[in-house]
Amino acid sequence: MAGVRVGRAFRTSVAPMVDVTDPYFLRLLGLISPFGNHQLWTEMIHANAFSRGHIHLDPKKLSQHLPLHELQNGSAPGVVVQIGASNPDDAYAAVNELAKLGVRHVNLNCGCPSRNVQAGSFGAVLMKTPELAADIVRAMSEAASHQDVDQRLAVSVKCRIGIDEDESPEFLCRFLGAILSRGQAPQGNAIGIILHARRAWLSGLSPEQNRTVPQLNPARVYEMIRDFPQSSFVFNGGVDTVEAVKEHLAVADGVMIGRKIREDPWFLSLLDHHIYGITEESLPDPNNVLLEYARFVDQVHDAHGTRYSVLARPLFAFFHGRKGRTLRRHLGHAISQVRPLGKGVVDQRHSIKFSELFQEAVARSEVEYSSLAPEDANKIALAG
Repeated sequence: MAGVRVGRAFRTSVAPMVDVTDPYFLRLLGLISPFGNHQLWTEMIHANAFSRGHIHLDPKKLSQHLPLHELQNGSAPGVVVQIGASNPDDAYAAVNELAKLGVRHVNLNCGCPSRNVQAGSFGAVLMKTPELAADIVRAMSEAASHQDVDQRLAVSVKCRIGIDEDESPEFLCRFLGAILSRGQAPQGNAIGIILHARRAWLSGLSPEQNRTVPQLNPARVYEMIRDFPQSSFVFNGGVDTVEAVKEHLAVADGVMIGRKIREDPWFLSLLDHHIYGITEESLPDPNNVLLEYARFVDQVHDAHGTRYSVLARPLFAFFHGRKGRTLRRHLGHAISQVRPLGKGVVDQRHSIKFSELFQEAVARSEVEYSSLAPEDANKIALAG
């Protein structure tokens, strides 16, 4: 592939997922895989949050969407911020402000089919108006090209292979052709494409169903890679094994994994070992990851007052089996006790650090676990 890229080309990436890939989940993934092998995508944030809501002027609110600490100290070159936009002006403003925050890759969502997103005239519905989508991408590319050469952002588009009844190659070629020919600014970098190998149904299916019900069509993605040989393509959709990653990497520039990471964050370790050659001895120890994340939660809570229930959510994907469910139950109960009792009255446990609550939950779950019969205990394992 001859597309011009900004900085490092990542072969694997974690898909943007609403209510999943918040800054806290991304931190957990960074602890599980500290080698910088994978791109980590944020949840989608609407461009008008910058152009009209001025979210960039509110660090506390912004920290709920972006990993500000990593961006500010330059330790997040693999973070991609996905935006939703319905017009070029909002998109330009968003990219301009994100560049100032240290973001180095911004993606336009042209694949989300939810009704709320459709009502805002962005997401998958943009595939019906290729010229408008291209104008938005061009505005993003122009904002990126106005940065210093060594600070320019990569710009990409994430889309589906079709909309509703139309999954024809002609439909997709029209859209991609507009994006790739009209979307790039004269001094801008090449536009990358992340192509979900399923069509999007704009009515009749929920966003979750749209990720599983429409039939996968990898051949259509491969066809577009052949039709646009100068462009960079990342394959997305239904990837849940190391073998599938290897298969798609034989054709595409990169592979994006979504639900598999949501359900099993430790899949990143398998990729580190089998795709990137990291030795098993070098992979992080699960217990150390947990302790590091608990300390991170303490820091975030002290700095921003973020609720423990929000900060603990990434851990609930960390464990499997009955022991994991036991720990989640004890941790959830401990967190539920840390809350204001009323106006001006604070629970005495409110000052307890999350790391202490976590250790308490681990101790309680261990007691419960050890009380099981040996034949039951052998069936239970802590993921990692």
